[in-house]
Amino acid sequence: MRRLVWNELLPKDRYVVRIVRPISFAETGFVTQLYLPIIGVESYSLYQLLVHGVQEISAASTEGTHRSLMLTTSLSLDRLLDARERLEAMGLLEVRRRENQQRDYYYEYLVKPPLTPSEFFADYVLSLMLLNKIENIRFQQMRQLYADVVGNQLEQEYSIVENVTKDFHEVFQSLKPSELEVKKGSERERFLTEMEASFPQAALQSNYEAQVNHPLSVSSLRLYLPDNADSAKVLDGSSMELLYQLCHFYQLDSWGMGQELRDWTLYKADRSLDGEVLRKRLMQRYTEDKLYRNTPTATPAGEDEWGPGRLPEPGSEAFVRACRLLSPLALLERVVGGRVSKVFLDRAETLVFADGLQPEVVNALILHTLASMQMELPKAYMETIRDSWKAKRIATVDEAVKQILDRADQRAQTQEKAKGSKKESAPARRNGRAVLQDKLPASVEWQLAQESNANESTKGKLISDDPELSKMLETLRKKQKGG
Repeated sequence: MRRLVWNELLPKDRYVVRIVRPISFAETGFVTQLYLPIIGVESYSLYQLLVHGVQEISAASTEGTHRSLMLTTSLSLDRLLDARERLEAMGLLEVRRRENQQRDYYYEYLVKPPLTPSEFFADYVLSLMLLNKIENIRFQQMRQLYADVVGNQLEQEYSIVENVTKDFHEVFQSLKPSELEVKKGSERERFLTEMEASFPQAALQSNYEAQVNHPLSVSSLRLYLPDNADSAKVLDGSSMELLYQLCHFYQLDSWGMGQELRDWTLYKADRSLDGEVLRKRLMQRYTEDKLYRNTPTATPAGEDEWGPGRLPEPGSEAFVRACRLLSPLALLERVVGGRVSKVFLDRAETLVFADGLQPEVVNALILHTLASMQMELPKAYMETIRDSWKAKRIATVDEAVKQILDRADQRAQTQEKAKGSKKESAPARRNGRAVLQDKLPASVEWQLAQESNANESTKGKLISDDPELSKMLETLRKKQKGG
């Protein structure tokens, strides 16, 4: 289908270029070496044109029209738009469209710096895209060019590190509060206010971090659907909710999920998505290590507190943080120190997608079961707790932690009661077997008590004085002896 570019952009539409922060000479080299093979010459030329058209002092350029861009780059409007969108996809450009009362458009182009080489090569998708474009030899040269061999050797040979950087106030100890005080209504305050109003500063960010986002994008997923799929049914309602859940569980981005949605066998006769077939496919792809996952490179806070062979204490900050931030699969991978077995995967996947528990509740259940069952996940044990929690409508990790702690308290109290209720004497045994002992009638026990505690004030008939009671007592004693 031919794209109607004139509905999206016109040559007369004006634009202005801004930069998020000054882009260094080294960063322009990163674009040349790493991005150019992926985005192509047209996008690269447009990026360079936009960057060099910005005054680094004011962080903005003079306004222009897209017709001037077309003339400068010798690109038609559709090719100019394609080149711009490739920059947007790679995180090098952010586009904002403004509109006035006359419905005239004004475009704001925010130019962003590229990723550093280490960040670029750490991105699975970008790294493979570059490799496919330049092949092995050139890719090896790029890795060698940006390698830090000395720094790596330094970390290995000098592993003990101490930060001796001085704080601001350690250096400027003579700074007095009076030097920083600006009195209200003073001449200095009026001067500073006038400067703010007359010369507003550019919105540069010294701490800006370049990144390429791979979130779950509906527009991106639509491009991967085969001909026998209806995008209106696949990317809407319950199907979209399932896709979000699967992406979170398996740590997939739009590109990774899109690769799976290419399979035409995932769709029903009415061209809708078969969620069960997709679930089984993702499980199989994971066990075969063929799933394109977007595993985070950042180290989560508190990672040292637990890991393989060590579990966080229920109710601790590390326990709650792990349940809230990690997907059940990522949690299990942290516990075992790598890829998990199909049994563990099936346990976690069933709790989320078949039983409908919240991921943070599933994480709490998994950690509790591992701690209680010697790092195993017995199905019957988990189903018992699952049914109990569902009946109690447990929906958050805080509620699950309360159930775990209450259960532990009840178990401790039961054990204490069991210890206190043990009999002082062991039951009589004969030939290695316990001998059942008949309980004495209440009347006989009362008479025996009277005999043992008899005194001068005790009145009444003793057992020895009653032949019938004496005979009954003798019969019971013979039974206790096994006679």
